[in-house]
Amino acid sequence: MTTIRTSVGVFSSIFVVSCLSLARAQHANLSAHVHGASELNIVIGGNKLEIQLRSPAINILGFEHKASTEQQIRKVKQSEVKLNDHNALFSFSSGGCRLTQAKIDLSDLIEHKTTEKDAHDHHKNDLDHSQEQEDEHGDHSEIVAHYYYDCEDMDELSSISLGFFDVFPAMQQIKSMLITTSGQGAASLTRSNKTITF
Repeated sequence: MTTIRTSVGVFSSIFVVSCLSLARAQHANLSAHVHGASELNIVIGGNKLEIQLRSPAINILGFEHKASTEQQIRKVKQSEVKLNDHNALFSFSSGGCRLTQAKIDLSDLIEHKTTEKDAHDHHKNDLDHSQEQEDEHGDHSEIVAHYYYDCEDMDELSSISLGFFDVFPAMQQIKSMLITTSGQGAASLTRSNKTITF
């Protein structure tokens, strides 16, 4: 019996990793981001549910550059608190899903001040690194948030309603992808159609 449980656990882990890799690969092939549009990837394996949000920063913060003023830094910190409030963002039809972990870190969206000596010592490296980042990403910042759930009865979970449109009014569309052991599905969600049905 222990061997069967271990095999199922290993399969579930491999399945989730494979699905996330597929989701990331599909994301890498998407065209340049569109203001107002975000992505939501949902992976279900066993009693585990993982949700990943990818969004241009402008949809959440109202700007795309690193925060440098007190008002902008306050906006980043407030947005991080809102992204951590999973109860406001996700409403489960049933299934007894309980959040086990959330990974949201917006600290890299805050401009960090350096001393004159630090700036002089790292000036060349910073220029090289900044040029590489600009070439790779342009001026567009992206926010990624992960939510991990354990669900008591996944068979009872039939839908998830999203609160992102209410919490972040600049979000106009969320393209969602659902991956389960039985297949894949996709949906385009809006303020008037914000429920993912399984």
